[in-house]
Amino acid sequence: MALGALIATPAQARSVRQFSIPAGSLSGALLVYAQQAGVSISISDALKISQRTGGLKGRYEISDALRRLLKGSGLTFTFVDPTTVRIGRISTPPPRPAVRPVAPAPSKPPPMVSAPDIVVIGTKQRATLADYPASISILQLTPADTARGGADGTSAVLNHVPGLASTNLGPGRNKVFIRGIADSSFNGESQATISQYLGDARLIYSAPDPNLLLYDIERVEVLEGPQGTLYGAGTLGGIIQLVPRAPDLESASGAVSAGLRLTQHGAPGFDASAVANLPIVSDRLAARVVAYGSQEGGYIDDTLRRLSNINRNRITGVRAGLRWKPASDWTIDLGLVSQNISSRDGQYADTAIGTLSRASAIAQPFDNDYRMVNFAIKHAAGATELVSSTSYARQNYDTTFDATRIPGVSAPRIYSELNDISLLAHETRASGQFNGRGRWIVGVSALFNQDRSSRELGLVDRPQMLASVTNDTVDTALFGEGTWPLFRHLDVTLGGRLSYVRQVSKLAGAEDRNSESRRTQFRGLPSAAVSWRRNNWLIYARYQEGYRPGALQISGLGGRLAAERFERDHISTVELGMRFGVRPGSRLTGSIVGANASWDDIQADLVNLQGLPYTANIGSGTVHTLSAQLAWKPRPNVSIDASGFVTASNLSELAPDYASVRNRDLPNIADAGWRLAATYDHDLGRAHLWLDAAVRYNGNSRLAVREPFDLPQGGFYDASIGGRLALGNLGFSLDFSNLFDSRANTFAFGNPFSLAGGTQTTPLRPRSVRFGIDATF
Repeated sequence: MALGALIATPAQARSVRQFSIPAGSLSGALLVYAQQAGVSISISDALKISQRTGGLKGRYEISDALRRLLKGSGLTFTFVDPTTVRIGRISTPPPRPAVRPVAPAPSKPPPMVSAPDIVVIGTKQRATLADYPASISILQLTPADTARGGADGTSAVLNHVPGLASTNLGPGRNKVFIRGIADSSFNGESQATISQYLGDARLIYSAPDPNLLLYDIERVEVLEGPQGTLYGAGTLGGIIQLVPRAPDLESASGAVSAGLRLTQHGAPGFDASAVANLPIVSDRLAARVVAYGSQEGGYIDDTLRRLSNINRNRITGVRAGLRWKPASDWTIDLGLVSQNISSRDGQYADTAIGTLSRASAIAQPFDNDYRMVNFAIKHAAGATELVSSTSYARQNYDTTFDATRIPGVSAPRIYSELNDISLLAHETRASGQFNGRGRWIVGVSALFNQDRSSRELGLVDRPQMLASVTNDTVDTALFGEGTWPLFRHLDVTLGGRLSYVRQVSKLAGAEDRNSESRRTQFRGLPSAAVSWRRNNWLIYARYQEGYRPGALQISGLGGRLAAERFERDHISTVELGMRFGVRPGSRLTGSIVGANASWDDIQADLVNLQGLPYTANIGSGTVHTLSAQLAWKPRPNVSIDASGFVTASNLSELAPDYASVRNRDLPNIADAGWRLAATYDHDLGRAHLWLDAAVRYNGNSRLAVREPFDLPQGGFYDASIGGRLALGNLGFSLDFSNLFDSRANTFAFGNPFSLAGGTQTTPLRPRSVRFGIDATF
């Protein structure tokens, strides 16, 4: 899947909106116009806007409103796509000889380019990329992109952003890391080191990545962390925000896609999706629904049970949105998400048996059922925007491991873990702009997360309960941030967050008072940045903090109860960065960022030698990263992108239980990685061809920090190539992945009960080819 921009449509420019833009500077009026019109504005760095405008009030077509604002300014505009407007100087074109009319060319997909959008949604302030003093990656997705790669989910994002890392147990059960901030390779009850959002709705708190498929997602933003000021606890590494396409209030539309995937040494798979947009009341009320399903064929064989291709994965889901605009300055959104993931067996192999084989006494299935409903109200009043968002999510996931390999045990044994997680989150914030470049935001947030888990271990037909625990967390906060232009090219940003966290952990079915443990925590998180911008360059320095509340752990076995408290971990990061060519239309864009993070009292979810999970503070350390990105368009139809990183981590202050550790690197984070990609498109008359290719390298890492689990992994290359042929509203695609059929070990863990043997490996999916077809109407 490549990156691209949407096709421009006249319908968007003719949409009618209610505008209320006060008189003042034209630059400020354009910001207000962008909010009320629902578009992004692209302005060349060489273009200085110092004019003033008399404002605008009333109902106008989007294009007519902008034309009135720009009247007499010497400026004009062009719709680049349905949500982006480019402004430039009025120029008189040279006379052209008359030509005979010709039939219009069929619609074709735009060139797939990696130029980021202007507005960074994750800042919550509509800050532009040209002004945003922090590291960020933006993946702009077209309908053609998601038709080809929407079924890949989070892995598609990982493949495009080298600074992202993940465990690889399988879809719906992985931990995702950003900028080398990784606590452990094992799942547990600790809060995640990153936060994930769908629009303004928070997806997870203490759960693994839900792996929502990317169908009908407009773009993905990856904001490197920490992001404590605006997003609070659990954003040590940063955030990932999926931005879904909003319901179109003006016109009905739809799209369908289907694909067949063939895997060498494995079973076939398929995927399908359908999207429908239906205006109910023109310009006032509309609904948008996407439904999808996919099946990944297995490729791991089990020699003991004499089964082939056991690791099949199935994903089905639906996402719906309802948008109501009772007035031009009010927007009310209601959303619904439902997705089910079912894995028939684990996707790991045993190198003692084969690169794609293992021997298990029983099947090890996994299920992850995710549900969410979200509600948001937005009000625009001039340059000020008020947003209130509430969401409720519930995630149930069940894990089964073959525990037969416990020393001294010969009969088949099973370990099962059931997790039921509920997350209620709310945020109300106000934001605005002033003096052209200045911006501000203030807000309040509150969430309640309940994590109920139970674990069983024993003979397959009569396992024994180990523990059933409920962990409740209440997190409330006040936050704010402001950016002030000190000089013509220099801005300063200051912010802070004050949080109060209350936690309760309780062991189910116990009457003893020690079966419940409580704690409260207060935390202040400051942030600061200074940025210098001139022409098409941005140079910045940034300081920010993040944390996770200290975990509580209640355990009980055989009537014995134990309560344990862990220190909250805290991270502070200093980042220096530079970007250039950030305006759309630049032929050469790039960035380089260096960051130094100090991480204290690292909480980690671990497993012991018997394969059972536990939590510990393993110590403190530092993470140093250097990343760079370069995008070049030597011709309008050719794009070349290169990006990479190097990471160095060190556990300098180890907890007493880990003092003998020899490997001081943080787990599951590659020492280096890079990606090189190219796209090419060509007009074929009534058709259009688009080709893309990419190769990426994932460096070496370790599974864990302590023996015998400090196993090597990574150090592999992965190549892909593909293309799409557009014929009017139809598209035909062909994509190859793992082009060289590598068996590289992506993750050295699949089962905690046989992990100490050191022979587990999770290979790349063997060479696969996908045939796809898609259509829009």
